[in-house]
Amino acid sequence: MKGKVTIYSTRLSLDRIKVGFWRSAVGGFEYICDQVPAEDVAHMENLIRLGDRPPLHIYPNPNKSDLIDFVCSDDVATYRAYASLGIRTPPVILIGKPDSLDESSIAIRQLKCTYNPYTSHIKGIVSVVHKTVPSILGLNRTEHKVSLEKLIKIVENTKEQVKIFHCGGMVTLHYHHTLYSILVRAQEALMSIRLLFEHKFYLNAASLVRTLYELSLTFYVDWLSPTQMYSYLQMAAVMKESEWEKLCETTRTEQIKSGLSAFDAKQLKDAKMFGFRLASTVSEKARLFPLGLEHHKDIYSFLSQIVHHDFSMNARYTNTLEHGDESVFNDDAASTAIYCADLFTSAIVARILDDIGQPKNFLVEQGTSHPL
Repeated sequence: MKGKVTIYSTRLSLDRIKVGFWRSAVGGFEYICDQVPAEDVAHMENLIRLGDRPPLHIYPNPNKSDLIDFVCSDDVATYRAYASLGIRTPPVILIGKPDSLDESSIAIRQLKCTYNPYTSHIKGIVSVVHKTVPSILGLNRTEHKVSLEKLIKIVENTKEQVKIFHCGGMVTLHYHHTLYSILVRAQEALMSIRLLFEHKFYLNAASLVRTLYELSLTFYVDWLSPTQMYSYLQMAAVMKESEWEKLCETTRTEQIKSGLSAFDAKQLKDAKMFGFRLASTVSEKARLFPLGLEHHKDIYSFLSQIVHHDFSMNARYTNTLEHGDESVFNDDAASTAIYCADLFTSAIVARILDDIGQPKNFLVEQGTSHPL
């Protein structure tokens, strides 16, 4: 709270967190866990079903003889609520080094300012690349039409599950509405791809896969830290970076006039700009995404070539004038479109199902080393 240490906002499995804490005792440690009233747990369950995702504040387990990696001493009611609702990977705030994390994390630090003693801002990220990723279709692919129907059906079912889990109230919280809108957009993209496949416009269908990819990137950033990223995602949707930078520069000069040091004022501006770019720039979001930057370069380069019809795409069509072959590389484009649509749809669906306490038994894990 005094800006002396950086904390990390991420997601972590409940299996790796021990609720309560260890206190030093003669000969080792004594385990202590508060007994929270049932109504406190019920209150947190209601908030979560309204659309809140309060983070668990955790720190590394000091008792090295215990097999659990982290402890959560203060948010016992929230932990119990997540466990009761079947949410297995809740948001957490890690107070400690970001070692051996399940997911990428967003570094947050309290910075000096004049309008408050300190203000919380994003200072960086820690990337975690997964060796395996969820897949709905698996490696044994069926006919393209059947694969697309399966993806569309699972997205539709997930939408219904979000509706069932969500509990409306006097206060409207953004998170469930975000989940549902992401699923609506994913379903629309998949249904559009299906229409193009029916007419064998495979390259045009592949261009729509980029929509799914960017959707999955935006979702992942918000999913990692719902309480921290929402304001930046909201600003990035209505404001250009140049406009935001102009506002930040105005704030920087005002802060200096109000007595803040030039160094601290620049720290504040840089943090605000970093958060905005993380919410608005595809490559910055890709640094957090589980596939990693190498896959991003391959995927986004290929999809962008199709969308913009650059010179490499012209080369694919070299012989069409004389020979009338309008189906160049159709098989490659169709297979790649299905493969990528599966990866991006699964990345969204798997995390949403987990976040509403639903099983995801139909998902399989496949390695990210497979060719795209």
